[in-house]
Amino acid sequence: MKLLLLLLVFVQFSLFSVASRADMSSALIKGYAVSLDLALADATREYVYRNSDHGEGEWSQVHGNDYAYVIDHLYRTAVGDKSAIRPELLCGHRAQAMQALLHNFGIRSRTIYLFSRYSGSLMGHVFLEIMNPETGAWEIQDPDYNVAYESSNGRRLSVAELISAPDYANVYPVNAQSRGWQETGARPLIVGQFFNLAYSPTEGMLYYNQQALDAGLVAAVDVYIRANYGQVDYIPAKIGNFLVRPLDFASDLTYAQSDAQSDAH
Repeated sequence: MKLLLLLLVFVQFSLFSVASRADMSSALIKGYAVSLDLALADATREYVYRNSDHGEGEWSQVHGNDYAYVIDHLYRTAVGDKSAIRPELLCGHRAQAMQALLHNFGIRSRTIYLFSRYSGSLMGHVFLEIMNPETGAWEIQDPDYNVAYESSNGRRLSVAELISAPDYANVYPVNAQSRGWQETGARPLIVGQFFNLAYSPTEGMLYYNQQALDAGLVAAVDVYIRANYGQVDYIPAKIGNFLVRPLDFASDLTYAQSDAQSDAH
């Protein structure tokens, strides 16, 4: 009986510790929002990005899917705790951590999986769409590249809007410091053609455009989903009729010309 009571006390203390750390993280994120003049969702993205590194080493392999442990070390890193180990996280881990933190604010989110065959083999990337409580619209939040996306007039964009866009002349990755594909460091996503197909398990939707269909990406992703998730039901939705969108449409993408010259050699 004494052992059982001690166990119950330990479990309750552990749950309280996790909840307490989540509350303290929320307080820090609110501080980010005030100091950087950001909405809470943007501040949460900045918080995850600034207090972790992208990586798939031992830390990521052992702790990446333990969101309570990740949130704990994100907080300890943020406050300068010398005993903290700075989290090393893949895109999916960062998205998972951000989703858990957003939940504390009552902000709805859903996981989005992007796929590409630009390199010849199937590649993936993961970020979130969040329900903006002010506009009632879904919008992208990517804590791995630390960007949201907006149109030229500042309206935030969903993943479906990026996939169906005829070009990216009016699409801008943004964060607290920068605006533009090159300035924010989001260039690999557009060069790697990651905005041709997206899978949203929460919605049960697979969004794709003509380029994804022509490249065989739709069929390859269907095989991948069924091999990894079983016989899932989803609705394939073709929402764009456009082929490769030009990269040299704006001053922040002048790197496209040098890339093309390098490829030619």
